[in-house]
Amino acid sequence: MLNAYMLHDGEPVDGAVLVFAPSFGEAKKIGYRTVRSWTDCEYIDIKGRRIWNDAWLKQHAADQKKLAAGEPHVIDNPPTCKGCELWHDELEDSGYCESCAEEREEAA
Repeated sequence: MLNAYMLHDGEPVDGAVLVFAPSFGEAKKIGYRTVRSWTDCEYIDIKGRRIWNDAWLKQHAADQKKLAAGEPHVIDNPPTCKGCELWHDELEDSGYCESCAEEREEAA
């Protein structure tokens, strides 16, 4: 079973990659090249965390063929919120995360 992981080399808001892998170690191995291509960091600089509520990301961001086959893979441009431009959370049909959607409603 593949889990979703967010990998980065500093602060995730400065750039992070989504990796589907069975473990953090495997995610770091396959995600390193992508992160390094952005920042020229070293392998030991890669940080990350598992995204526990990953059902939405699996449905909307993962390569469905690779996910079904259990093949680890990197997504370097997952769907992002139109407001905050982050991808760690589920997006509503409007294209905004819950926080940004609430802010838009309050402002209207």
